[in-house]
Amino acid sequence: MSRLARLAWASALAPAAYSTWSAWQVEYGSSYAALDCGRWFEGGFDSTRLASALLGDAYGIADLAVVWGVPSLLVLTGFLMSAVTGNEAVAGRRVAGLLVLLAMVRPAAPSYVAEDGCSMIPVLSGEWFATVARAYGPAESALLLSALLALLATRTARDTWPSGPTGRRAVAFIFDYWVFVAFLSLFEGGLSSLDYGLLNWLGVNAPASLFVAVPAFFYALTGRTFGKRLMRIRVVSADTGHWPGWRRAAIRALGFPVLVCVPQYGLVLLLVDVLWSVVDPAARTLHDRLAGTRVVRDLL
Repeated sequence: MSRLARLAWASALAPAAYSTWSAWQVEYGSSYAALDCGRWFEGGFDSTRLASALLGDAYGIADLAVVWGVPSLLVLTGFLMSAVTGNEAVAGRRVAGLLVLLAMVRPAAPSYVAEDGCSMIPVLSGEWFATVARAYGPAESALLLSALLALLATRTARDTWPSGPTGRRAVAFIFDYWVFVAFLSLFEGGLSSLDYGLLNWLGVNAPASLFVAVPAFFYALTGRTFGKRLMRIRVVSADTGHWPGWRRAAIRALGFPVLVCVPQYGLVLLLVDVLWSVVDPAARTLHDRLAGTRVVRDLL
């Protein structure tokens, strides 16, 4: 690693740490406060409510990651990967991608109250986009600067690891999330009770954890969910490249529903599971490693 690359990695650490310091200055509580109005929840099932549910969960996870100092850990991990493995190009892209994602998600919380004080600004509306733009602040700029420096540190490096279908997996997960939230809405009288995301809903409906975990397990057990089929990827055994078998598939399928339903520490473990892919040579998550599986492109 060149001296300039080391300097860029060191410089990236400062704005990453600043984003966490900035988050600590805010008094953290529930992101969603009940308003004393008779029209807080409105029924219905449409794309804006699907977007609101996804953004609610994404905001909760991203906010937790910044508070726990994940941006700084990402930069340190990227530097160590570059120094130890020599795979600077992939390290820079993975770290920069996650930092940019954190910067984009945090201002996009769906918990913006309209001027009347008794209703929410509809997600994906013009007013919502304007509010999100105003919510963009120094902490988000710091995350983007850190991402840019991580890319500059590795701009001349060549790939030595396969990148894997990381982008396809992310898009497939979003589609699967919407499928599952839509399924739950059939039993909850519309998405009104899931306005702020599945994680928030579970937080106030603890007995529903089993109701969520069981169908999520069987949905993921196939390894060919709707999102994976749409993105043409599938789960295979890391050893044979074929169907992993029911035991490995079951171990893998248990990961997400179990972690989501674990109170307090479940989200932390979920973050660890996803962040493992940053240091993994094949960009496999921790639950893939534990189950002995990997996700590949489906060329058929």
